[in-house]
Amino acid sequence: MKGMRQHWRNKLTIGCWLALTGIMATSAQAMTFDEHVITTEMTLTQGVISANVLPHPGNELITVGVDDKQQRWLLIYGFVDNKLSRLDKALIDRSFIQYDVFEPDDPLPNNPLQNLFFTSKDMLYQYVTPYRDAAVTTPPVKNEHQHWLEVAPISSLVMTEKPDYIAKGDFVRDINGDGLGDVIISDFNQTHLLLAQADGSWHQQSIGLLPIVEVTQSGAEYSRSEIFYSDMNFDQRLDLIKVGEGMLEVYYQKEDGTFADVAGFVSVSQPISGVNWWNKRDAYGKPLDQSDLLYRKVEHIKDINGDGFTDLVVRYTKSSGVFDRSNDYEVYLGTQPNSESLSNTVQFSRNPSSLIRAEGTLTGLKFADLDNDNIEEVIVSGFDIGVTQVIGALLSGSIDQDVYIFKMDTNSQFPSEANESKQVQLNFSLTSGQSGQPVVMVADINGDGLDELLLSDSDAAIKIYTGQKGAVPFSRKSQSLNVDVPTEGSMLSVADINGDGKDDLYLQYGPQDDDKLQQQLRVLIAK
Repeated sequence: MKGMRQHWRNKLTIGCWLALTGIMATSAQAMTFDEHVITTEMTLTQGVISANVLPHPGNELITVGVDDKQQRWLLIYGFVDNKLSRLDKALIDRSFIQYDVFEPDDPLPNNPLQNLFFTSKDMLYQYVTPYRDAAVTTPPVKNEHQHWLEVAPISSLVMTEKPDYIAKGDFVRDINGDGLGDVIISDFNQTHLLLAQADGSWHQQSIGLLPIVEVTQSGAEYSRSEIFYSDMNFDQRLDLIKVGEGMLEVYYQKEDGTFADVAGFVSVSQPISGVNWWNKRDAYGKPLDQSDLLYRKVEHIKDINGDGFTDLVVRYTKSSGVFDRSNDYEVYLGTQPNSESLSNTVQFSRNPSSLIRAEGTLTGLKFADLDNDNIEEVIVSGFDIGVTQVIGALLSGSIDQDVYIFKMDTNSQFPSEANESKQVQLNFSLTSGQSGQPVVMVADINGDGLDELLLSDSDAAIKIYTGQKGAVPFSRKSQSLNVDVPTEGSMLSVADINGDGKDDLYLQYGPQDDDKLQQQLRVLIAK
């Protein structure tokens, strides 16, 4: 579970971060950092990933940059003699579309290297380290083409030879729960699985899981269906789940770690969907009418209360107009079928077990085990979208955003009101048409097993609320970091880089920030 929390922290940032100049603490146990800054010769265009891809102590920091010739580069940084240094630099082929790294849910034994993959429209590549031992000192001089190993031909949804940019994808994970990083890629007719084997080989399998298709006047738009991974039939094996219209499409895992080629179906009493309502079209090809809208979109399929049964979390949207819309989150706890049932799959009741509800329109629901008790808490943001609030936002360039924290009780119920709430501001620019994202993040900075809450206080400060046990998960008073806050929230990430049990912070800046900052990588090692 601790590894799942780490994985969530790396992926979850609805926030932004920092150039640390000083810390003013309100507590004797102030959380402090050692700051490391490196300036690159190019603009960093993708969020930083923390992973162990080179044979030297600790995790490396992986990102992508673009030079003045518009060439794309893989950049890998790490610590050598307590100094942040570039360990490798590799020219990225123009045909590469996405990249991803295997991030295990639980820490791997003996700290093995994690695999970093790239895709073109028809080939899967693996990054190959230029180092052959753990004595990483200075970057080696190598032919960049030696960095890429062809793994397997693939068929994908992307047909372009030279994409406009390379994106951080989400196609590498332990699909079948054997601790090895697998690859999942969709094309127009099916989904392809490359299942990693212990001897380093791959087992390839194709299943009938189709992409999402949105019909347009000029043709159609295709995107990979969101896939969930959870045990649906009580055999302690992860199954692949796609949300259909009113049902769950399940590809059950077999004893050998492969999956059924054809799906089974689990009925759900409510009219659920796996597609957001704004991507749906009516019989005229128009967006759905918001004057009378009731819509349920599945957000999570996972065990959230630690009882071993898969649960269902649904976003329930009710709208009677553009400025009169609310989102509640319905929690359906999974149960075993009764003795009279012919089914051997998880069952969900027609009515939700509990509701997550607060003032305003809720969005960005995330789960995190804040106190390390194997029961996940909810963090969700909310804001008002009434006429008055919209006019005020247009005049000020910002809108208040509430942050709510809900803790599940001993009966696996969420309370009718949030256990705790805070407030941040969402800023946007009418000139550029772009908006930023406030910091809303959790991280165990002091290593006590309880997550701290990080919230932006302005464009020059971030508040840190200390984690604590009990009904109220965070301290009332905060510590303040006086920092330059990047506009784009995904520029902040957290990970335990040096393996000391404390989460460290690392950040870069985006296109809405000063040009000089866009070439900087900052790392804050928790002390």
